Amino acid sequence: MGEPGHRAVVERIADAVGWTGAVAPRYGWDHVERRLGLVFPADYKEFMGRFPSCCFRGVLRLWNPVQNTEGLARFTDDFGRLLDGVREGREYYPEIPAPFPAPGGVIPFADDMSGGALFWVPWTADPDGWHVTRQSASLPDDWMRTRRPMTAVLLELATSRSSRNVLRWDLSGADRSIELF
Repeated sequence: MGEPGHRAVVERIADAVGWTGAVAPRYGWDHVERRLGLVFPADYKEFMGRFPSCCFRGVLRLWNPVQNTEGLARFTDDFGRLLDGVREGREYYPEIPAPFPAPGGVIPFADDMSGGALFWVPWTADPDGWHVTRQSASLPDDWMRTRRPMTAVLLELATSRSSRNVLRWDLSGADRSIELF
């Protein structure tokens, strides 16, 4: 953690949404990763070292699993709920991605305010190479895979003034801030 490239992107995100705070984590990443059975990408860890659980620009909910007991519990609950949703969706639409822990199965990390979610696509053994995909709330599930890491996707959301973002929502009128939970 703490790679200069990740830190620089996280700082650009913080500047874009006017966040000047930081997080004093209650849990170590080893604890959270053991609990969920995976290793998180370094850019995600860097982001969560800076941002608390929040609603990002009024469109994306992020629970910080290392911040405190509530953040870990909410992240874990959402993690399971989103994976259950993917499993259920596959019963009707087998072409959608498999859920974690299946090999290459998508791994959730955030949800949008309309019932969609953001996932990592673990197409490589190295979590730092994972790309982000978005599942919309529409049926059959609409999946849009990016070729970018989580912080690049969040920087795009933080600075978007149009619908050119992973959510495909017009954010021109969206407040460029975060709301803490």
